[in-house]
Amino acid sequence: MLKKFFKNLYFYSFDFFIFFLGLNKKNKNIKNNYKIIWLAETGSRDFLPRLAQAIALWEEFSISSIVIHKHMLKQIDKRFFKGAIVIDKSATFNCIRRLRYAKINGALNIVIPEELLICDKSNIQIKGSLNPRTLNYVDYVVTNSKEVKHYLKNVNKFVKIIDVLNPRLSSTVIKKNCDNYFINKKSFSKFKNERFILINDKLSLKFSSLDNELEVIKNSIFNFTDVEPSKYLNNYLIKEEEDEKLLINFIIQLRKNKTFNKFKILIRPHPSVDLKKYKKYFKEKLDESLNYFILREGTALDWMNEANIIFHNNCTTAIEGFSNGLENIFNYSNKIDSGTSEDFKALLKPLGIKKSILNAEEFIKNKKHSERKKIKIKEELHLYQFLGKEMINNKTIKSNSNRFLANLKNASIYESSPLQRWEDAIDKIKYIEENIETFKKLCVSPLGRVGAQIGN
Repeated sequence: MLKKFFKNLYFYSFDFFIFFLGLNKKNKNIKNNYKIIWLAETGSRDFLPRLAQAIALWEEFSISSIVIHKHMLKQIDKRFFKGAIVIDKSATFNCIRRLRYAKINGALNIVIPEELLICDKSNIQIKGSLNPRTLNYVDYVVTNSKEVKHYLKNVNKFVKIIDVLNPRLSSTVIKKNCDNYFINKKSFSKFKNERFILINDKLSLKFSSLDNELEVIKNSIFNFTDVEPSKYLNNYLIKEEEDEKLLINFIIQLRKNKTFNKFKILIRPHPSVDLKKYKKYFKEKLDESLNYFILREGTALDWMNEANIIFHNNCTTAIEGFSNGLENIFNYSNKIDSGTSEDFKALLKPLGIKKSILNAEEFIKNKKHSERKKIKIKEELHLYQFLGKEMINNKTIKSNSNRFLANLKNASIYESSPLQRWEDAIDKIKYIEENIETFKKLCVSPLGRVGAQIGN
């Protein structure tokens, strides 16, 4: 405890010194930068959308990027941050050290708060995802939420807004720059010529791959906010218990339906869960006769494109599916989650167990198109387009990059929790290595097992 106290005291003093001298206010103009460092954490959720943006940025604007695991940021030579934009996926209190590191070494920091993609009206989520202390090292936040904009205006008036589409919803960019190269049909070999139902599950804390995640939420996520972490955590766990019971009941009721009793059921867990822990738990909860599989390889969208029917419980993947033109998606929840974005309430329309199964049955039998086809996700500027128009075109950085990125060339992720979340990215990086001639044409090359470099 004493060691932790002095460590915190050191960083608080360090922050005070930085704020006093205004060092965190340097390089706040996007026009002064000419390369991007995209940070990712989850292979199946973050890596490909960011890689797609990076490839588009190079092809259309000749701006170079690297896409790496967030834990690798400090492995980059400090000199590389001059003229660089770092794009992180969150600004929780736990993100402050890497954002501080990037900022004091010359980078401009942009945050895409992924936690707020479909729940940007939740004040608690906003405060946790955009921690007031961490925001001192953030220059821009990607959002179109009125609530987030209002929060930032009150908490830190120096943080600017970039109102563009979240990269995960940039379906045309992902299709063009990644889907044509990365989809591996081996993933679907178990289900070849078989009809299957996909259930995208969002249960996470109970099965977290991070052993101390509950302690992290209690002791750090809501630091410097007025949120009571114990109360938040208790409410979250109660909600997860309800969602778990709902999932189990849903699968049992689904199997009673004559239309679907011959379909295989594929349950795809949340990217943050420990897969072994999850499988073991549900082996005791779900009878084998229910004919279900638990599988997480590949991206959610890969499987959604192959599934006959997709069910979910207020899950972000539904929005990704709709943005890709899928109509066979049904929400078996009884109610919309508190704090859900107004932009997505119509798409996430909760049907309850009985009606969601009946609507899916009607879809299968009659090939009836969903009424939600009329509700399109608003067309917005892609992030890479905004950056490309604002930044400096500079093609001559790779000679220096090779020296500054040397520590990444043979790097890997070893810790259990980060590794589980990164496994799909490793598969994609290996695929780049195995098809290096194809990717050379795209100016894409691997960086160890932790990312990829795009451009010259």
